[in-house]
Amino acid sequence: MAPARIQPITPGKRRPIVLTVDDNRALHEVYALAFERDYEHLRAYGGQEALAIVQAEPIDVMVLDLMMPDLHGLEVLERTLKLKPRLIVVISSVINTSQSALRAIRRGAADYFVKPTEPEVMEMVIRQLLAARGNPAIAIPQPTLVARRVLVIGLDPGFRAALAVALQPRCRVDVAARISEAIEMLGTIMPDLAILDLRSASLERVLGLQSLRAKFPEGPMIIVGSADRLGSFLESSAGHPEILVGEPVDLAVLFAEIATLLPPDPDGVSMKPLSAASSAAVGRVIAQYADHTLRVEHLSAGTGVSAAHFAHIFSEEMGIPPMEYVQRVRIQAAIFQLRENLDKVSTIARRFGFYDGPHLAMTFRRRGLGRPRDFRQFQV
Repeated sequence: MAPARIQPITPGKRRPIVLTVDDNRALHEVYALAFERDYEHLRAYGGQEALAIVQAEPIDVMVLDLMMPDLHGLEVLERTLKLKPRLIVVISSVINTSQSALRAIRRGAADYFVKPTEPEVMEMVIRQLLAARGNPAIAIPQPTLVARRVLVIGLDPGFRAALAVALQPRCRVDVAARISEAIEMLGTIMPDLAILDLRSASLERVLGLQSLRAKFPEGPMIIVGSADRLGSFLESSAGHPEILVGEPVDLAVLFAEIATLLPPDPDGVSMKPLSAASSAAVGRVIAQYADHTLRVEHLSAGTGVSAAHFAHIFSEEMGIPPMEYVQRVRIQAAIFQLRENLDKVSTIARRFGFYDGPHLAMTFRRRGLGRPRDFRQFQV
């Protein structure tokens, strides 16, 4: 998914002005990848600075972190909307989406990102929000695409991370560990597809499928799990397909079903399924991401092509090299666990392929993600 091409400015129009607010300076460089081509990009490193810029500049969009040392993002949100009630504010935070980010939506934020989010997806969502607002003075980058949206639900952090990272270049991905969390999210978002991992799920969780249907009555679902256990719970219809992908999970089948069920883009182009080689590699990453010795040669095993050729195929399809995909899955899975339990950082680090806590912290810092402790769910 490439960023919008630079468009000539129509006389009488100006570029949209985006203010990104975050105390993490490295993260502003990620925002720059999203916004500096077709937008005027301003930066603030704290809440007070952001409020001063809002008062002084004709800001169109604010991308706002919640956890900052001087002012909490929710306070910045409230004060900003008092100053400029029509300003588009998008929350960007490492915290659990079902809590403070959704609380911000109820207080007037237009949408949210959960770090890390791909720059291309950020830009597409901002573009979509600007198009919906329809300010005639602003030159909105074209084409104004609609971001396809997928909700991934399941307890296995590695499976969620592998799907999220694989899908992020193609669509917007929201993730929930539990059905109850997904139901809360569906009060604010409406995905094009829900993927529900019910492998080894208790009967109570399986029965929660009915509550999920009630909040997502017309949306398609892919349910991952045993056909023997789950087959009788499916309620597929012409307007509400429910597809079962059985165990052991064939990732090629799963990605083919995702491509079939997601709507085409505005140009009528459907999402392409992953090749057998890339799908098999995703399966190996899910099974082996904790292994420090995992290399491209292991991911390409059994594909019938050389490691170099496999890496080329994978990079073309996924937009990133195979080992970068492995690292992003490890990071995302670690983030999920940091949000969802209180295990020691060092324990989580080793569980997801890092040598120890300092190795995880260094990786986060280099990628502009802050500190592992910033992701703890109770910091709201």
